[in-house]
Amino acid sequence: MKLKTYQINAVQKLYTKSLGLLTKNGIRNAVFKAPTGSGKTIMMAEFLSQMAKAELPNKYVYLWISSNNLHNQSKEKLAGYLTDSRYAFSLLDEVTDTQFEENQVVFVNWESLTKQDKTTGEFINTLMQDTETDRSLPSLVTASKEAGLEIILVVDESHYHYWSKKSQELVQSVIGPKLIIEVSATPAIIPTPEELEAEDAAFISVKFEDVVNEGMIKTFPIINEAISKYSDFQNTADEVIIDASIIKRKQLVEAYRAEETEVNPLLLIQLPSESQSTSALDKSKLEEVETLLKDKYGITVANGKLAVWLSERKDNVEGIEKIDSEVEVLIFKQAIALGWDCPRAQILVMFRDIKVEQFEIQTIGRIMRMPEAKHYDNDVLNQAYVYTNIDRVSVAQDGTSENYFKIHRAMRSDLYKDINLPSVYLRRIDFGDLTLSFRKLFIDEANKYFGIKSSDSTKVAKGKADEKLELLPQELTKTIISDAIIENLDEQVKKEIFGLGKATFGVSPDEIKRSYEIFAKATSLPYAPVRSHTKIQQAIYDWFDKVLGYEKVSRIEIQRIVVCSVNNQKIFKQIIEAAKNRFKEVSKEEQQAKQQKKEKVWNVPEVDYFGENYELVSASNCATVFALDTTKTLLNKKRSSQESSFEKLLMGSKDVTWWYKNGEAKETYFAVAYTDPDTGYNRSFYPDYIVQFKSGDIGIYDTKSGMTRTSKETSSKSDALQKYVSKNKKLVGGIVSESSAGWYVFAGTKYNADLKDWERLKI
Repeated sequence: MKLKTYQINAVQKLYTKSLGLLTKNGIRNAVFKAPTGSGKTIMMAEFLSQMAKAELPNKYVYLWISSNNLHNQSKEKLAGYLTDSRYAFSLLDEVTDTQFEENQVVFVNWESLTKQDKTTGEFINTLMQDTETDRSLPSLVTASKEAGLEIILVVDESHYHYWSKKSQELVQSVIGPKLIIEVSATPAIIPTPEELEAEDAAFISVKFEDVVNEGMIKTFPIINEAISKYSDFQNTADEVIIDASIIKRKQLVEAYRAEETEVNPLLLIQLPSESQSTSALDKSKLEEVETLLKDKYGITVANGKLAVWLSERKDNVEGIEKIDSEVEVLIFKQAIALGWDCPRAQILVMFRDIKVEQFEIQTIGRIMRMPEAKHYDNDVLNQAYVYTNIDRVSVAQDGTSENYFKIHRAMRSDLYKDINLPSVYLRRIDFGDLTLSFRKLFIDEANKYFGIKSSDSTKVAKGKADEKLELLPQELTKTIISDAIIENLDEQVKKEIFGLGKATFGVSPDEIKRSYEIFAKATSLPYAPVRSHTKIQQAIYDWFDKVLGYEKVSRIEIQRIVVCSVNNQKIFKQIIEAAKNRFKEVSKEEQQAKQQKKEKVWNVPEVDYFGENYELVSASNCATVFALDTTKTLLNKKRSSQESSFEKLLMGSKDVTWWYKNGEAKETYFAVAYTDPDTGYNRSFYPDYIVQFKSGDIGIYDTKSGMTRTSKETSSKSDALQKYVSKNKKLVGGIVSESSAGWYVFAGTKYNADLKDWERLKI
């Protein structure tokens, strides 16, 4: 199970926060927000894996509640990921004992629990009723708690059902969990700032951009792409969107073949009614669509190109998730949207009731996964496509949805001519772990500490080590308490419970092993202990084996030498710290060697797409214009006052041929490489504006004000930009800032934030 960087970081935060919440009184809540397609189940599997290794304050059983059939899918996935773990996985109705067991993960859906008698209000589902076997949920919970078990409740897709009155009554009065982990792309409730400040609740969020940047999901969904060009078909609106979607699928097939991959993109067609069953409207639309696909495109159930997935009908759905499945089109209803995983699905046709105008992330999420968990060179393959008969599109005003959906299409203005600027794309990388290279550094530092030479035999080396280390059994008999674990604890792990482990010669091997792991975790800080402590443990083993000749000695004896002596712990801690200091530079070289770097010749994108958080602004000299009104451009509603003021300056200038508001964090936008002053790593800097002057010069500008103007990051970006500009006589620009006296630009080679050293900007 190979996790992406954002997954590793999210799991670490969830794990750390959960450990802290488990030490609190009462029912505690952790919200885990992660975009559809980000791998929530994989992350939860890794979370469970880490919990299995942790020193927990109690014994726990996990109750996993989902909607519809999602609990079955989750059980299968988790059991597959955690085959060799200590966990046992079962559905609630499969539990045969009268209580849950420690480390049991029990799956159930809301629908089988929350049905109530309308008169009495009592739960009437079989799993909620007392029986002679004592296997109802209330009796299992009661017996488990009496046996000393506490419950961790995982609410999968918590925006469904969880916040209903019936569900809350079930959770609070029947289950009474110690910790609730709400997992959703769109959680209904977010902990308050007061709860987060007091650490009485937790909120862990995976950024959509991070998931996109690591190639797990598509960059964005485009709604009704250039739909107006299909109007000459003289068809109804429903026929037009079918035609447009089929043509788009053919384009995608050609693009995938050019990438030399066998991915067969799938077109999804969703029937219109909101009811769970197939309504008369659905049946009519189904017949109409099947006829159109057959007569116009030769796509039928009989030839294997069409699949139908309804409650009462399932044709050609077996194996449809495979990337090279022959099925080209799937007709379905809302029921399969939740939890269904088919990464080759890329186009969605939505026939909706006229009453329903708002798009939902969960439904669109079905076409957002990347089929091979990576992005392609052709951006057409990195986008999802939605076609709908809704005449007016509305997107939920929740921030996430506004950024998620792209409903406005922009294109290059006729004013624009190619400028061919060199640009670089550097994907962000993670720097939080010790790697295998740490081992050699540790061995070097240990040898240096003890004065061991490469020519020394293992006998000589051991003699030198024995002068400072306590190696003999009689030297390791006193009880000690590790003092390494209370230093340098940073925010990243302040809730991780290392404990204070006693280690003596007479204690059990398990206790010594646990103390050794605690020591390794503590000394791995500030690197992530969960993923770094094994590197420290192995480095110590390697030194003992290769240098002192301990290959045939039990690992427990090496562990005892490390943890059963205060003196030895202090020595090894010094060696580890010295090795970590050297590792910083080695790690920088390693990570930058792995960093994805693409150099390209950049021009303003021919086409770009924007969401509802963008507004139309009149701009006669902008390089990109709104596709439906070329006198206007699209700009972010929340742009800064400095940006708005600079745009007015550009729009009013007689010397400007065109200007372009640059985007960020994508290959399609212009970027210059700079050095991050905090880490020393290379990053991509996306200047705010590219300007073409009538003189032929090209200006590159980035607006700054207040604290951002004086930051170390701005200084580094400015120096990088000036170095870039100096390579071409036609390039000008720099960091710009507005004061009461007007606009100023810094064009020097070494940045100075004091405006008195800046030049007045002439535009």
